Amino acid sequence: MELSSVDKKRVISKDGRELGVLYGSTIDTSKWTVLHILVNVSKDAAKELHIKKKLFKPIIINVSTDLVAVVGDVIQLRLTMKELDELF
Repeated sequence: MELSSVDKKRVISKDGRELGVLYGSTIDTSKWTVLHILVNVSKDAAKELHIKKKLFKPIIINVSTDLVAVVGDVIQLRLTMKELDELF
């Protein structure tokens, strides 16, 4: 799968709740592996996860690729929103 094919995909939790939209990724160029996905968190999800919104800046979080369960029409994580709240 090409990296550009997952650009702007919706990111959802295990329980189907929307976290946000894929913003980018961090790559280990020595091993050519994706380490994290960067998620632009929606306003509603940020409130639920108790993440403070920055003035005039998007809320971007790093999510380890170990937490990604499925990449298809959406990117589904292995954790519920409650579990994500405890993590972040």
